[in-house]
Amino acid sequence: MIGYGNSMFLATHGILARTASGGGVDPDAQAFITAAAITDPTQQAAINTLVVDLKADGLWTKMKAVYPFVGNTNTSNSYNLKNTSQYQISWAGGVTSSSNGVTFGVNGYGNTGLNPTTALTLNDTHLSFYSRTDGAGGIDIGATAATDVRNLFIAQSYVGNFYADSYSSTSRFTLAVQTKGLLTISRTAANSYKAFKNATQIGTTITSSVGTLPNWNIFLGATNRDGAPTNPTAYSARNQAFASIGTGLTDADVTNLNNRVTTFQTALNRNV
Repeated sequence: MIGYGNSMFLATHGILARTASGGGVDPDAQAFITAAAITDPTQQAAINTLVVDLKADGLWTKMKAVYPFVGNTNTSNSYNLKNTSQYQISWAGGVTSSSNGVTFGVNGYGNTGLNPTTALTLNDTHLSFYSRTDGAGGIDIGATAATDVRNLFIAQSYVGNFYADSYSSTSRFTLAVQTKGLLTISRTAANSYKAFKNATQIGTTITSSVGTLPNWNIFLGATNRDGAPTNPTAYSARNQAFASIGTGLTDADVTNLNNRVTTFQTALNRNV
């Protein structure tokens, strides 16, 4: 629990007055701080601010899983901020945690335990992740199927392109974009699928949709293709500092999410 000394730190930084209940540490933030054993006051304050801000923007209810990647260990980085008893990540292969989040090495990935067919709704989905590094190759988050009509993934720079799909092999983004920062894909309807770099839309809105949600747990640092991570050339080697999975986000939601994640990363001195 956050003790008196840490409470003084939070009060000094204007955090206590901004919780959802009007005082004290937000209970959802505290649940995460306790489960993930976050002892650093700066990290505690950043988590509390993130939760309060997501709730203020109406984003909290749209999240199924939020991974802030804070705490400096693989265990602390495995917890889901939205609900610490759900969708805790199981790491495999080369995964390294630090104050900058999670970096995936050779064959490294994380299984979120979140299956889109049970946790998400067709035509109402989003994925996001915050990358601190560029680089070619690798799928960063998602689940796919060999049929290509059960795909939900983001590859920040797969064979040199921003490559993303929302259960449609005929309507995916393949744009020459390499970037650091927050990358988001969002489908809010059968005829509305968008991709964003930070708060700016990438390309044009895709209006066609076919297929169904993938029946595999979403992976981080790779895609779960028919129950296993894809071949080694598709593993991501990037440094992730945030990820989220949930319902579809409007343009305003994406702007708000980018602002809140930027504030969070800045507080931790790891924004790019």
